[in-house]
Amino acid sequence: MNDLRVGRIIRAVRRRLRLTQQAVSDKVGIDRSVLSDLENGRLEVVSLRAARRLCGALGIDLVIEARWRGGAVDRLLDQGHAAMVEYLVDLLTREGWIVEAEFTFNDYGDRGSVDLLAWQPGRRALLIVEVKTSLTDLQAMLMSLSRKVRVVPRLVAARGWRRDVLGRMLVVAGTTANRSVVRSHQSLFDTTFPAGSRSARAWLRDPAEDVSALWFVSDEAVRHSKRRGRRGVDPT
Repeated sequence: MNDLRVGRIIRAVRRRLRLTQQAVSDKVGIDRSVLSDLENGRLEVVSLRAARRLCGALGIDLVIEARWRGGAVDRLLDQGHAAMVEYLVDLLTREGWIVEAEFTFNDYGDRGSVDLLAWQPGRRALLIVEVKTSLTDLQAMLMSLSRKVRVVPRLVAARGWRRDVLGRMLVVAGTTANRSVVRSHQSLFDTTFPAGSRSARAWLRDPAEDVSALWFVSDEAVRHSKRRGRRGVDPT
């Protein structure tokens, strides 16, 4: 949807509601001349917040869609997630874990998928991993992870993975934005994930007791692992 079409929709809806430009301007708190510019497709005259406020006042949902001329955006976004999963699969395998990616389940209405499910036979340790390239809806994310931790151990017990030790890890891309989100909700993350990145790595080598960890993985670590992996060198 281009700017001109957005402006035409704003004008059409305003007229349908039998509102004058002045009435809408007063309600939203913008100058009438600005509204006129918007209706003519000049969206650059206001901030995105103001444009959303105006559309909301008229009952219009302003949806922003980002496209890239270089190719499929979804595939580009998935590459980061896939690279992190590949990095973790390689690391877990080298530490002696049996790893399954994208474990899906449907248990009486509880359904979902686990990014990484891993089993360490020696310690009878089960690991549930959620991988995130960005932290957005924290409540939904934590509820989803809690559901997986509640449901999945019982389901995989049928395959002989009856755990004595349980690990749950939120593995997050170590970007500035993600670290800022964690700092903004430090108490929540400290309570939910008492263990950090170093503890998570140590636990993989010796899963002696239950753990709940937040693990930041840097983009450089993922790239370094891929480079060394291509040369046939142990990335650990």
